[in-house]
Amino acid sequence: MRDVIAATPPALMLVLAAVGWALVYLARCRWRPFAPCWCCKGSAKHFSSDGKSFRLCWWCGGSGRRKRTGRRVWDRFAKVRNASQ
Repeated sequence: MRDVIAATPPALMLVLAAVGWALVYLARCRWRPFAPCWCCKGSAKHFSSDGKSFRLCWWCGGSGRRKRTGRRVWDRFAKVRNASQ
């Protein structure tokens, strides 16, 4: 097994790693379409500079979650596909 890994070109290993990462990301986009908001880190609150007062996060609309980019692309293709049928 060690000889096989040593004989594999580095470019092929990079391609296989990229394909593996893409498959995992697509699976996450399919089964867990939402991720924590990057702005409020999932708390749904955006704090003031002094840290005493807060308002709802404007980025996620106060839900604390955002739709993953891959899921947005997935939904767009599904919408186009359904419109053409």
